[in-house]
Amino acid sequence: MPYGFIKHIENKGYSEETVNSYEKVINQFFAFIKDKYPDNKEPFQITSSDIIKYLEYQRDIREKSISTINKELAILKTMFNYFWETDKVPLSVDPAVKIKRFVVKEKPTVHIQFHEILKVLDLVLLNDEYSPLRKVLFLLATKGLKMAEFGFTKDKVKDNANKDIVEIQLKNRTITLQGSEVAYFHEYFYSTFFNGSEYVFTTKHHGENVTGPIQVMSMQSHLRAISRDYLPEGSPALTLTIIRRAIAFDLYSKKVPIQLIAAELGIEENTASYYLKQIVEGTYTQKELE
Repeated sequence: MPYGFIKHIENKGYSEETVNSYEKVINQFFAFIKDKYPDNKEPFQITSSDIIKYLEYQRDIREKSISTINKELAILKTMFNYFWETDKVPLSVDPAVKIKRFVVKEKPTVHIQFHEILKVLDLVLLNDEYSPLRKVLFLLATKGLKMAEFGFTKDKVKDNANKDIVEIQLKNRTITLQGSEVAYFHEYFYSTFFNGSEYVFTTKHHGENVTGPIQVMSMQSHLRAISRDYLPEGSPALTLTIIRRAIAFDLYSKKVPIQLIAAELGIEENTASYYLKQIVEGTYTQKELE
């Protein structure tokens, strides 16, 4: 895979940078399909619904901008059109042809204040019925980790017992755990030493013995359980995106400089500025409507 498509765009004179960007998106898409379906799907079995779910995953879980999502849609449209025209994959219909570009219909809002999330964290850490895994996942979620950031490996954990501090080195920032946070992290982390994986948090892929980094469905399962136990009935279930919005809005409300907010969230300053503008406008508009 993908059935000569990359060679096709190389022959059409696409730049190396463009080819690499196409290949990255296509690999992400087929990895998503493989993870979602136990028996995998061949390209001719992929539906419009599969493509839309992939794009929604990029928007809601990976927190990609609408413009980036639309670029990925354009790449997938180009690929499936190539399959259709060359008949290299026996498609009965081009699944991407009728999918429309995503548009921003509503500005994001803050559903729950960050201080309320921290109260939930206290309850989660004290819940004896919860596994160490669930506790640590939620602890790190309150540090603003995105889904992709949970895929860090064990060598990225720097343990300093003398200072009672643990540092986790992520791609764009370092997460610091202190005090009681360290004890909860250690309880889980030490249990992973002999699990045969380089990753701290893992998910076993369907039908395979190999474990890879934790997948979104596993994370959502833990967050839904916590939401059922501790949020008022009818409240939206917690997601990593909801938690990150709450953190951003909390920092903004405390008049923290945009540079520090960007560093806290592990994003660029211009991205943080746009992100905050959307959240603040959406939240205040929602309050006016309530």
